[in-house]
Amino acid sequence: MTMAKRPVRLLIADDEVFIREGLQEALQQPGFTIDTAKDGHEARDLLQRQTYHLVITDLRMPGLGGMELLGEIRDCHPDAQTIILTAYGSVTTAVEAMKKGAFDFITKPVDLVHLRLLVDRAIDRLELLSENRKLHHRLENQDAFRKLVRRSPAMQAAAETIKQVAQSEVPVLLRGETGVGKELIARAVHERSKRRAGPFVAVNCGGFTAELFASELFGHARGAFTGAHAARPGRFALAEGGTLFLDEIGEVPLKNQVELLRALEAKEYQPLGDTRVHAADVRIIAATNRDLEAGVQGGIFREDLYYRLNVVPIDVPPLRQRREDISLLAEMFLDEVCRVHEQPRKQLSAEAMTLLLNHSWPGNVRELRNLIQRLVVTCRDKNIRPEQISTLLGAVEREAIHFTVNLGVSIEEVEAALIRQTLERITANRRQAAAILGISVRSLQYKIKQYNMFDVKSGPDE
Repeated sequence: MTMAKRPVRLLIADDEVFIREGLQEALQQPGFTIDTAKDGHEARDLLQRQTYHLVITDLRMPGLGGMELLGEIRDCHPDAQTIILTAYGSVTTAVEAMKKGAFDFITKPVDLVHLRLLVDRAIDRLELLSENRKLHHRLENQDAFRKLVRRSPAMQAAAETIKQVAQSEVPVLLRGETGVGKELIARAVHERSKRRAGPFVAVNCGGFTAELFASELFGHARGAFTGAHAARPGRFALAEGGTLFLDEIGEVPLKNQVELLRALEAKEYQPLGDTRVHAADVRIIAATNRDLEAGVQGGIFREDLYYRLNVVPIDVPPLRQRREDISLLAEMFLDEVCRVHEQPRKQLSAEAMTLLLNHSWPGNVRELRNLIQRLVVTCRDKNIRPEQISTLLGAVEREAIHFTVNLGVSIEEVEAALIRQTLERITANRRQAAAILGISVRSLQYKIKQYNMFDVKSGPDE
């Protein structure tokens, strides 16, 4: 058995003296205080007098049984983990107990190796709940940096870079896959910078056409073009004195890259239709899920703009490379979503958590958050079971695509073929398709329009 990080008080309730005393002896270890009860009534009395972290109870006992005792545990010690002991013929009832909040069950005769494993998992969950509670306290009282879950070495390295670069004015380039949380890191840099009192303005560069780009970033004067009935400030003006976060920077068309580079180098910009030049007092943080160096070599991203943005790169790891963070993120999202939807706090069974830990998470943190939202909304039981997760994860499994690229074919034609086959053969959901392709939904929608793919049947963005 693993050593608990803090003292653990455990209660064993069973009407068979040899079982409860045998389990007491088998589970004893440093840091454990183990009490026993000969029936449900004695167990209830102890629960009313003591705080227990873990309860192991027989399902069937004279008077007050394990199922009734489970309700007492939920009322007295909502964080306490309960393991049910049951005869083989009562497994169905034990499963029902899990639906009502029990951590797990084990059949008699008790396999001590398996029971120790369950106890270890229950203690891990206790530690997770405690850490999650501390994290939520930080979320409510601290800045975005404190919101970063960083058990994993990869995220710890990213956090160190954030602390080093935050107080400077140099541009930062966040590199990572779609859904890894680049905007949260951008906010963390801003809130630790000298500009934290100023605005933080985020703009998705993949959401604009080449014609709209300059107007959206630099603004326009009244009458600058047809439909410009009033002057409108751009994102540079809105971010004055603060930070401008340019997400999906790799999606900026070449002609607009020149305009952006000029604004960054000269620290000034000119709204469309305006004769005046405005100073740009903003700090730039850019983000991309593309390989910009490959874009430079391929002639689709300006080299001078790349070096202007890539002063301090921060690599944001995908969720599959930070598995130490998955359990805490899942519990954090459970708390958050249950509060938002005004539902009782749900919990993930040990097997359900194992499924989350073993999933590849192509959609990264965003995919995990969306999955937790669906589980909270669709699962009626308090305890989330592995088959419920398997059903949702199985719905997004993807098959491999193979197609031939002939010499002489343009990059645009290859891109169009990849997007078309992704939409046709892998998914009818554009958000999933965008995650697979490594681009934003807006970028995918823009490319569907660019390549005239309106004939491809596709589903909603969600």
